[in-house]
Amino acid sequence: MKKIDITSNIKPKKNNDLNILTSGAFAAPLFEILKSYKNNKSIKLYFGSSFGDAKNSVPTRLKQKQVFDIICLSADAYNEFNKKKLIKNYTKVDIVDSEIAFAVKKNNKVEYNYNPFLFVQLVKQSKKIAIAASASGIYLKQKIFPKLKVKNYHVVKGKRIGSVIAEDKTFDLGFQQYSELLPYENKVNLVGTLPTQMKKRFIFSLAYQKQNEKIEKIDKFLSFLKTKKVSSIIKKKGLTPLI
Repeated sequence: MKKIDITSNIKPKKNNDLNILTSGAFAAPLFEILKSYKNNKSIKLYFGSSFGDAKNSVPTRLKQKQVFDIICLSADAYNEFNKKKLIKNYTKVDIVDSEIAFAVKKNNKVEYNYNPFLFVQLVKQSKKIAIAASASGIYLKQKIFPKLKVKNYHVVKGKRIGSVIAEDKTFDLGFQQYSELLPYENKVNLVGTLPTQMKKRFIFSLAYQKQNEKIEKIDKFLSFLKTKKVSSIIKKKGLTPLI
């Protein structure tokens, strides 16, 4: 597998490899999945958030007419890009279900137990909150924080929220998809997911073109995604398999 720098906007070149672009929520599981895929040497992996204007985000790449054989992104993003004609002639397959989680500094012991009152208290007492420039951040910014009258949040671009909480002294609370925070569980205190009353179901999908000349490679990869082995990897990475 030929991995591309997570912060780069390297454009895929026309080749015989399977060029896969994935957003953050499915990035860690996909990387592990590809380690077990026997044809992984013919795959190039690219990264970009489902939303936002970062140089490597999915919409930025689509606007630049970058072409990928497979795109893994949030279902909401797919639907929006489809309406805007940014993503044409693609078939969508829902692959995982995801939840927003939050983390604090490693030495910060937080009482939570999915109590909405304690959650609100934690958010309002935080000095500086980090949120992602993608699906989770948009939901928090538009639906949750306005109701709580919280304004001390900052949209972080090009960095994992887990690394921000672990390394940046100014941030004391961070939100991102659970699967994206999970790799940092030894560096931060991964408190949990949102309270039941505030949860939103985030479905992430895989999009591909059936007319693609590499359709045989795509079909083989799709078949592999449906195996029990892959299902187990997805669960271990904090997601619920749907495929």
